[in-house]
Parts: sequence; C-alpha cells; structure tokens
Amino acid sequence: MNLRYLCANHRQWLIENNDRAEQAWLDWMERGRMLCEEGNHSEAIPYLGCAFDVAGMLLTSEWPSYAVSATRFSECAAQLMAAYRKQGDEKHHYYLLVGASSVLARQLGDRDKQRLAADCISALYTDGDDEPAPLLAGGKLVSHGGANLQLH
Repeated sequence: MNLRYLCANHRQWLIENNDRAEQAWLDWMERGRMLCEEGNHSEAIPYLGCAFDVAGMLLTSEWPSYAVSATRFSECAAQLMAAYRKQGDEKHHYYLLVGASSVLARQLGDRDKQRLAADCISALYTDGDDEPAPLLAGGKLVSHGGANLQLH
C-alpha cells in the first residue's frame, strides 16, 4: 500500500520552495482540522494527507529545523490516523502508524535527534486523550512503550 496524496507536479512545486511548502502545510492542516471538528472525516483526509506529504518533505530537509519538522510530521500523522480511525478505516490507520514510526525511527541513532524522535514516535502510539492506542495482535499481549496491553 502506498499512500500518496500529492500529484508529482504539486510535489515538485512544493519541494522547490520551503516557504511555500510550509504555508501549504499550515493551510491544509487547518482545513483538515476544521473538517474533522465538523465530523467530516472523509473530506478531511485529502487535506490532512497532502499536509502529511508536505510534512515528510520538510522533515527530510529538516526545515526550518529538525525539532519543528519532526514535531509537525508526527502531529500531522496523528491527525490523519485519527481521521481514518473515525471513518472506521483501521487498515489505513495502522499503515500510517507503522510508516510514520519507521520514518522517525531512522533518527534514533543520532544522539542529537534521539530524544525528540522517541517522543514523536511515542505520541503516535497514543490517542487524543494521551491513552495508549489499541494495537491489533490477535488478542495477545503487545509490548507498547514499556507496558504490556491485553487486547480484547
């Protein structure tokens, strides 16, 4: 499964200018949040998805800094995952969870980025109430942030 929300032309247009990319991220996140608050999760997903694509680009270039780009990336992933979950699409929710965690996990070997990357990953594994997000594993115990969870 490959989730791409931006077409190649828009992707290239945004890659060429970080200021433009950041503004697009801000606009799409705001629109996506507003639609989610209204309960229009299926309409919010394209906006949040485009914001997620842009956040990944800005994270790659660490713009404007690693701390800002990593935080925005995880925030965006969490919003998009929540929209999929509210829509009842667990498959896409978990696909994004694994993908976003993997992107951030690549930074765990860098001493300067390790703590923030770990915090961003941890934030992906909580729901909106800072409670652990349920993980699927056939009802077996799952290791999650140092705790074991029993799935029902």
